[in-house]
Amino acid sequence: MSWKKSDKHNPPTQTPIQPPPQPSAPQSQPPSAKKQALIGSSIKIKGSLSGGEDLFVEGKIDGKIELDQYNVTIGTNGRIKADIHGRSIVVMGDVKGNLYGSEQIILRKSSKVRGNLFAVRVSLEDGSDFKGSIDMTSKPEEEAKPLQKDKPAVEAKPLQKDNTEVKPPSHQVPRQDKTEDKV
Repeated sequence: MSWKKSDKHNPPTQTPIQPPPQPSAPQSQPPSAKKQALIGSSIKIKGSLSGGEDLFVEGKIDGKIELDQYNVTIGTNGRIKADIHGRSIVVMGDVKGNLYGSEQIILRKSSKVRGNLFAVRVSLEDGSDFKGSIDMTSKPEEEAKPLQKDKPAVEAKPLQKDNTEVKPPSHQVPRQDKTEDKV
């Protein structure tokens, strides 16, 4: 910094140094990321599990997982003996039980699943170990079925019998008089 003669009476002002702004969220997750519960590899749960956030499981669960509106991820160390209900279900570990995904189910190549899959979209990566059935029917059709069983949409009327019989041309045989055969 150089001083001029005219600046003798007015010394230069210095701006205070401000520290850089600190991020509000950790570097590992974007600021818009949802909450996610983690069940570590040393955790064991017996019973029913429900909640209001996404779930990542590395531990063991024996029972039932009910997170219909949230994502459920079973990590490579996850060992599950339960039916799983979730919006999107991703499996990288072992699952013995049925999976019910309202949006999708993804079985990664490291997964081992013994149970049935119910979702509109199902993805099985090469190398995934799966034994069970897959049902990819959409929910609106499933919800409509019980209504049809209770009350039919259109009332069936008894059919009136029509005595005329129509045969295709290949089966029509000209009528012959029986009197010609007695000759």
